[in-house]
Amino acid sequence: MTEQQSPPSRTSTSGEAASTQALVEATAQSTLQAMAQVTAEQVYAKATRPWFKKKRFALPSAVVLVFLLIMVSTGGNDPRIFDLTTNPVEARAETSNNLPIAAIGQSVRDGKFAFIVTSMARPTKTITDRSGTTETAQGVFVIVRITVTNTGYYARTLTATNQFLISDTGQRFATSPAISSLTGAETIFLEKINPGHTVNNAPLLFDVPLGTTIASIELHDLVSSTGAEVKLT
Repeated sequence: MTEQQSPPSRTSTSGEAASTQALVEATAQSTLQAMAQVTAEQVYAKATRPWFKKKRFALPSAVVLVFLLIMVSTGGNDPRIFDLTTNPVEARAETSNNLPIAAIGQSVRDGKFAFIVTSMARPTKTITDRSGTTETAQGVFVIVRITVTNTGYYARTLTATNQFLISDTGQRFATSPAISSLTGAETIFLEKINPGHTVNNAPLLFDVPLGTTIASIELHDLVSSTGAEVKLT
């Protein structure tokens, strides 16, 4: 008679299942402990990180540094120091669109100065200075005469290099160094204008390429001021 095989013992099966479950639980517990240790180390590292390296401080610190550099370089007197998002081309366009505009013979103000352009002479290759010396332009000289009144409360000096002649294509021409030799320049650019006083028909001298079409002049109280535009054509 063939011997019958006995079925596996329930006790043996239960023991294997228990061992497997214990192994799984031990592995899970070990994994959780490892994760907890990594998390704790990350929290500690973040908590002990120097304040200036934390992300929430990085951007504000950079902004403050840039602001301080601008303040130092401008002396804190430039009203456009807070406009940090506009490129130079856009800034010039925006400024040009916002300038007070006048015509020859009309008064226009910038800062504490009131300007009136009284005349613009025809372009010329040479001029004669106060001492009788002939000055020759690289291109041609253009002389614009202005009357300036100090409307403020303190004596002020008008700076020649803050004034610009503008062509019909938007070119900006600074005053010529020869301006100091012209009659009348010494009374406006070398001496302070007292409050309420007016200097009449002071010359602004520009050296521009031959054939340049002049459109306007841009007048400034300060180099950082908005400026005022007077149409010359």
